Amino acid sequence: MIYNIIIIGAGHSGLEACLSSSKICNKIKLISSNLENLGVLSCNPSIGGIGKSHLIKELEILGGIMGELSDYSRIHSKILNYKKGESIHSLRYQVDRILYKNYVLKILFIKKNIFLEQNEIKKILRFKKKVILIDKFNCIHISKNIILCAGTFINSKICIGKNVFKIGRYNEKTFNLSKSFKKINLFINCLKTGTPPRIDINYINYNKLDIQYSDYSYCFSKNFNFNNNIKCFIANTNIVVHNIIKKKFKNTSIFLGKISSLGPRYCPSIEDKIYKFPFKNSHQIFLEPESYYSKELYLNGFSTSLSINNQKKIIRKIFGLEKTLIIRFAYNIQYDYYDPRCLNLSLNIKFANNIFFSGQINGSTGYEEAAVQGFVSGVNAARKSIKLPLWKPKKWNSFIGVLINDLIYLGIQEPYRIFTSKSKFRLFLRMDNSIYRLYNLSFLLGTLTNFKFKFNNYFIYNTYNNLFYIFKIKFKNKFFLNKKIIIMSKYYGYIKKYLFKF
Repeated sequence: MIYNIIIIGAGHSGLEACLSSSKICNKIKLISSNLENLGVLSCNPSIGGIGKSHLIKELEILGGIMGELSDYSRIHSKILNYKKGESIHSLRYQVDRILYKNYVLKILFIKKNIFLEQNEIKKILRFKKKVILIDKFNCIHISKNIILCAGTFINSKICIGKNVFKIGRYNEKTFNLSKSFKKINLFINCLKTGTPPRIDINYINYNKLDIQYSDYSYCFSKNFNFNNNIKCFIANTNIVVHNIIKKKFKNTSIFLGKISSLGPRYCPSIEDKIYKFPFKNSHQIFLEPESYYSKELYLNGFSTSLSINNQKKIIRKIFGLEKTLIIRFAYNIQYDYYDPRCLNLSLNIKFANNIFFSGQINGSTGYEEAAVQGFVSGVNAARKSIKLPLWKPKKWNSFIGVLINDLIYLGIQEPYRIFTSKSKFRLFLRMDNSIYRLYNLSFLLGTLTNFKFKFNNYFIYNTYNNLFYIFKIKFKNKFFLNKKIIIMSKYYGYIKKYLFKF
């Protein structure tokens, strides 16, 4: 059978590509090396943040699934930048990784036009406007379009101390697809990222830690979850920890030159923090629960590549964690990425337009950036297969457009992360007006379900209808409407001057 689309990789990018394309066309195959890991949050179980929450909100309006998944599984939420202007208000969730994964499996297994397959692709060839994939059993898969969403698994290696392992994640294989793309002269380079250790929740002295309570506030979609009640905690490093790291830093593979690529600037390892800020006596560490059904705590801000013995020594010198046990050890990972400047705005290769790239192989970092690229590539691959014009996101009407335009036109020197400051239209691209900006686009793309279409349609109709009768509505009923009017009037002058050029 000749498929319309074959998606390689089933992370956040592959999931969004799969679900968005399935709403437009059929005969879609999703290939993953391990189907048990569908929907797994491989690093931090958190969704959203500064700039990232804008992406999720826009994705939700356009018909993506990440907002619904995170609302369903959230266990802690915070509003960031609440004391500042509404344009940079951001929402950050701590999610239950088990609930998140189960919801993903439920959605994928219900879909009838999506074929799931556990396999590994070794070679990718192009022949007469078709793409031929050869798997590890030397079987052939033929498709009109493919979407490569392999994340950090292409030619990847993990380092812990002096040890370097040729794997993608713990107990998972790496792929060597770089040879297939070197033949079509794609520029390939390496990037680095890392993950901190996970510790046992039962061996922590919480009296020595600061408590971070949850906000009962906004949500990304209609799927509101009342389980938003788990506490997070804040610990701090100290001079003793810093001195140990300074002595042991020379024994890491990064210092020895075994891994030389750049990592994310906004999520550095603890060694980088101590090296770059030598006069700072402490750094914050956020202790974040991973699930209702897990005893693991994620140490956000404590990413490291030190050896296992050194990780045990360091963590037990932190106040409140003296008796703790490490369940999973930290590591750094280096992987291949392809220069995104070889792509069109529709995320297909300029000189091989039926091959789409999305996610971390384009040099981005984070779940949200990957999911957005997956959605765009999935929509465009589906539209291409039924011979419709491709969608090219614009940077004036969405942060999705800002992300893709930055990748395509500017390229990257480090893992790309979205921020509100990266758009000059940020006062217009707010979370609260996403539905007004992108509702027409979601209707034209055809990616909304009937229920979401009716829900959004009713919401917009109700808002504009109430504007005509604002003085007749009781104050309690028009509180949120008044708030929207105040925000819109506050930014009206800017939008009129810079966006519409009046």
